[in-house]
Amino acid sequence: MKLRPPQDIHEAAVEQHYPRKPSGEVENDATIASLATAVRTTRLNSESLAAYADTLAKDRLMSPDAARLKLRDNALKLAETTAKKLDEAKARVQQEVAEIRARTSTPPAPRDQLSAGLEAEIRARLASMPEKARDEVVGKAFVEMDVSIISAVLRGPAMLAGMSQIRQDMVRHRYRTTFHPEDEARLKRLTAALEATERSGRAFISYIETATTGSATQIAEAAANAKAAEAAIAAAIAQQE
Repeated sequence: MKLRPPQDIHEAAVEQHYPRKPSGEVENDATIASLATAVRTTRLNSESLAAYADTLAKDRLMSPDAARLKLRDNALKLAETTAKKLDEAKARVQQEVAEIRARTSTPPAPRDQLSAGLEAEIRARLASMPEKARDEVVGKAFVEMDVSIISAVLRGPAMLAGMSQIRQDMVRHRYRTTFHPEDEARLKRLTAALEATERSGRAFISYIETATTGSATQIAEAAANAKAAEAAIAAAIAQQE
């Protein structure tokens, strides 16, 4: 069986998430570029391993055991360097994603004790309302851009406002989209680029497992068997002569 690099490992899957100008022109983004570079390295290393496996398959002088060991060692070395590149790039993006989420998760903190007290009163009032009435109040707050009500919902555990965690998360997403649209757009791009990178990483791990434990390690053995067959035929012909 021929060792084939996974087709879904390609930097284009990450590069499609670059920001674009209104004209459609792609803008530079160093953070996403770091992911694309890591995935490109992953693709090139995958292709390099496949080429190495082909070289082993054509080497008639190497024993099957030696070929399997060489393929395994090469695969593990590539896996180590590739994983390091991917992890470094992912860590950079994960940090920025966390920073954006933290910065845009709630409105600014109350300016003084009076504002904090009012926010607590609003939260208590919301918690006492039926769900439908509370949803109407919160929806109206977004229409009127009433940050005090939105703050009361988002600052603190969901239960304090009488909400489920899912409902509070929906309000938080609406807050981020409404008050921080550029951050929300960037968060979507970074998250999508990160997911594409992680898919490439999983495909690469599966590929390495195939190279080190699967049928790919039998490539050289098949070549050796072919050589043995040729030798047997040659011996048989010699005997007949």
